[in-house]
Formats: sequence, structure tokens, C-alpha cells
Amino acid sequence: MKLHIRFLKSLFSAKAISNFRLFGVGSTIIYVLSITFVCMLPVLLIFIFNMFNKEDHPMDNFQNYGLNPEQMQDFASSVNGVLPIILIVVYAAMYILFSGLLFSGVSVLSGIGLPVSKILNKKLSYRHLWVMSCYSITLPVILLTIIFLMNVHIPYSYFLFWVLTFIILTAAIYKSPDKK
Repeated sequence: MKLHIRFLKSLFSAKAISNFRLFGVGSTIIYVLSITFVCMLPVLLIFIFNMFNKEDHPMDNFQNYGLNPEQMQDFASSVNGVLPIILIVVYAAMYILFSGLLFSGVSVLSGIGLPVSKILNKKLSYRHLWVMSCYSITLPVILLTIIFLMNVHIPYSYFLFWVLTFIILTAAIYKSPDKK
């Protein structure tokens, strides 16, 4: 099944997420990396836009630190040549960091899902729960990206992200077939 179809189905269907448990771990890793890349693009665009927005960075503020505007302009002109390289390195570091956070959170969430699957009398291994957790993060990741783009600050948004993911995972576990 193609990535965009898995993406669309995992946005709204707990039953589809439950069926995705049979996919391989490799394709699931590619899916999570793709979602991370797509959701990091707006972050990169906002970062670039804010960097080139001259009204937000007046040179007069640096005089408090012993720097005059001429020194800052000389530094800015010397950095202009390597700016694309700096942007690529910063974006790659952010991408690796966010991917690592998602994968570690998914692993913890899968461990939390094991007792839930036992309580709901479902026969699911850790591997199945890990794959289902990876697809359960789709909607929360998209929601947080939209909230970030709208420049809205929600307290404890990271906690709310994982609570919503846990609710979606629990719904997917509930839709899984019972033990025989």
C-alpha cells in the first residue's frame, strides 16, 4: 500500500491502523520518517522567513553586548556565503532530533499498549503494537504542525500529543481481532 494512502487512512480510521499492524517494520520506519520530513518543511520555511525578515532583527540591540552595527553587518556579509550550508545542517539536526523523539515515544507507547491489549483481551505482540503506534501518531503530528503554523501556543502540548496518540492507539487495539 502506498504511503499517501496509509497516511490518509491513518488520519481517520482506527480499524485501518489496526490492519496496518501486519505491515513490516521497515515500511513503517519509512512512513514515520516521511511524516517527520513533511511536517518539518513548514518549520524550515518559517525559520527561513524569520531569518530574512529585517524588521525583527534591528542592529541597535547588539550595542548592549559591546558590538556595533558595522561589526554585525561585516559578520552577516561573511556568513551569507555559507548560509545555505548552515540551513541544511540545522534542518538535518532538527529532523534527526524530531525523528528520534517520535521513535522513542512510539517505543514507550507500545510498551504501555501491551497491558492495554491484555485488558481488552487482544492477542497483539510488541511488534504489532509498535507498528500501530507509528500509525497512531499521524493525526497528532498533523494537528501540532497546523497549530505551530497558526502560531498558537498550547500549554503542555507535548503531553497532549501523547495522550491523543494513546487514545488513538487504544481505539486501534479495540478494533483488533480478539484472542482465539
